[in-house]
Amino acid sequence: MSYQLGARLEGVRQNINLIKLHLDANAKTAIDVGCNEGVITCALDSFGLKAFGFESGKQYAETAGTFQIHNFSQAEICNVALSLDDIEQLPEVDVVLFLSVNQQLAKIYSREYSEKFLLELFKKCNKQMFFQPCMIYEKYGEAQGFTENDINSAKEYFDNLLYEAGEIFTSQVVGLSVNGIPPSEPYRPLILYSRTIGRGHTVKMPGIDDAVNSLRDTQVKLCNVELSKCISSRDMQAFSADGGWHRFVEMSAYLFSMVQEKRNDFVYENTPLFHYYEKVRPTVFSELWALAGKTGDIGVLSAMPLNKYVSWMPWFEPVDIIENITNGISEQPDIPEWDSHAFGPVTKEAGLQEVERLYKLLVKILNEGYNPEVNFDGYIRGYIMRRGSESKFSVTAGQHRLAILSVLNYKNVLIKFQPDMDRVVDVAEVETWPMVKNGMYSKQQALNIFNGIFDADGFSFSG
Repeated sequence: MSYQLGARLEGVRQNINLIKLHLDANAKTAIDVGCNEGVITCALDSFGLKAFGFESGKQYAETAGTFQIHNFSQAEICNVALSLDDIEQLPEVDVVLFLSVNQQLAKIYSREYSEKFLLELFKKCNKQMFFQPCMIYEKYGEAQGFTENDINSAKEYFDNLLYEAGEIFTSQVVGLSVNGIPPSEPYRPLILYSRTIGRGHTVKMPGIDDAVNSLRDTQVKLCNVELSKCISSRDMQAFSADGGWHRFVEMSAYLFSMVQEKRNDFVYENTPLFHYYEKVRPTVFSELWALAGKTGDIGVLSAMPLNKYVSWMPWFEPVDIIENITNGISEQPDIPEWDSHAFGPVTKEAGLQEVERLYKLLVKILNEGYNPEVNFDGYIRGYIMRRGSESKFSVTAGQHRLAILSVLNYKNVLIKFQPDMDRVVDVAEVETWPMVKNGMYSKQQALNIFNGIFDADGFSFSG
């Protein structure tokens, strides 16, 4: 992010977690007024709400738009400075966010204007408003009706504004988020105004072992996954530090040991990644299948080229015409050198690029923790593979991050379902898979492919 560094970045994270904890479980729509770089707006989208963000600053709105695209979010960002007339024209929504904006309106217009704006905005929420007032007069441009940096005084003041306007609600300070700019304002309270009885329910995050229909039907786009269940389907490796092997996990462990031991004797040719690329060089899937120790009949998947952005897995819609697939031909683009990290051979420059990516991620996560909600394309993405009571998570994006988390002994990770892809591939539905239905694979071939990938642990590549 641009300005959101240090305390402010932490404040955004804290706000997201507080909102998630208190968000009404039945909320469907939300507006975020003064959404800045769109991080919290996109978080609302991940929680399953239809979210709209409004930001007056062109630079911030452009960054928000970029953040929205890179995070595959369906939140809508509008570069507009809402006026009182605009607020009156807005439709009612379930949830309103008004975070650290009130003081700007007071300074630009007047205290009276900012209070009127707050009241009109509250009228638009059917369920909840999350309001975060600034706590020092300097930001308002004049003294306010509460004592500086006094949470109770500020809450009482804003409560009375709404009460005197005839609004009915319950209110509570649900937490504090760090601010620190300037140092005279170390924190800001997050006040929840609710029109529903009692507090909102915690947003229920799906889990990898939830019922298939539940995973498909939930509006929430995130899922809790045990890291030990994460696999890479296309290269048949697994991310578990104990029960699996993955080239990036091995390389990350190597780098982590260098960091811990404060060593500076790095030589690329001595690394596990170099040795992997020297040894593992399949060109079509049948060669990879054999390297993984598999023998089952996999039909046309045998000829799938590994140097292209293509997948002929039977549970996906075919991206090449049937005649080409039958002849082992794909017209999809070649994977460029800078992104060809699954197998060798790779140039030394490309190999060092992967090492650098892993090292930078390792340092970042060591220093900041894993915070996907506030980073561009921050979430690991993929889909669930289900076999009876067993589940695996097939990673489509985020292998470098997942490898670092494995080495740092993370046990669980919050992922995002890959957009435009079925969230769950259930082996019980094999006869409905697109490339089984169109005759490209027999049922048995499709089962062989699924089970071979599902059971792959990557150890055959470790020698």
